[in-house]
Amino acid sequence: MSLTLAPADLNIIRKKDFLLHLFGEGISHSKAPLMHNYLFKKLGCDGYVYECLDSYGLDAFKELIAANKDSKSWSDLKYIGSAVTMPYKVAIIPHLDEIDENAKSVGAVNTIYVRFKDGRAVNIGTNTDTVGIRDAFVFNVPEVAATAKGKPGLVYGGGGACRSAVYALKEYLGCSKIYLVNRFASEVEKIQEEMAANGFTGEIVHIATPEQAKEVANPHLIVLAVPDFAPVTDEEKLARETLDVFINQENKGAVLEMCYHPTQITRLYSAFHEAGWDVVGGIEAMIYQGFAQQVLWTGYSLDEMPTKDVVDYVRETIEEPCLRHDMVGIKL
Repeated sequence: MSLTLAPADLNIIRKKDFLLHLFGEGISHSKAPLMHNYLFKKLGCDGYVYECLDSYGLDAFKELIAANKDSKSWSDLKYIGSAVTMPYKVAIIPHLDEIDENAKSVGAVNTIYVRFKDGRAVNIGTNTDTVGIRDAFVFNVPEVAATAKGKPGLVYGGGGACRSAVYALKEYLGCSKIYLVNRFASEVEKIQEEMAANGFTGEIVHIATPEQAKEVANPHLIVLAVPDFAPVTDEEKLARETLDVFINQENKGAVLEMCYHPTQITRLYSAFHEAGWDVVGGIEAMIYQGFAQQVLWTGYSLDEMPTKDVVDYVRETIEEPCLRHDMVGIKL
């Protein structure tokens, strides 16, 4: 089974009508439809429409993929793929025909695409969040990203985005080991054990206290993967105090703040920026993982896409007024 489609097949699917969904809960704020529908039009895929499906359960998804059960070729395909977000990134896996090595190592799927195998449509799961994290660094802070190999990386938080960040820092950006700062040691242990069981070979080190943080080599790249809430519990306060050691380290690198709703300028964004770090807004990861999804759904390569046009459009559409004047130099 080839992931690359023949030119004749590409001509067929690009002229068809497809409704693509983002499956998840509480997703009305998502900026993904803004980006995808703009890019579909730019690529000439006028029959492609992307929308959010705020769904409590997987029944709607199972109904959609069942539409392809009688499809024998691209001409009669009814469903081309979907995006998946929380809380279904893991729950969706048993309903797919295959997942790739990327999704297996991360243990979560955020993208589904269709290919034909032995005369039938096959639903394949992958994880483009990893690509989005990588490219958010590569295209916004290229000098910093280029010097990450062999240096530690760090992820703050043990929730949904953590594993994708760990994978991207190690496998794509070449970090020597990944520090994990999180409020609960049990969550860190679970991440270590499950990612190792799924084939991830990188070293994940729990940094549990400020004292421990002062003893390790400085991280070069950091991914912030927590909501924009002030710490309340003792565990949350300890995790933040531990992170503060890295915020104030002598040698600064680059930080990706994954949280961008309701504001891109989060508490942590401001703290890192004021300390002298290069800070990249989370909307960048959303944009670049979206490009990776479109490669799978439309067959256009990244080089064939009007990436600068799309990036500028999304930035300008959602940019907050304070970013235009007050925070010159911050990378969005």
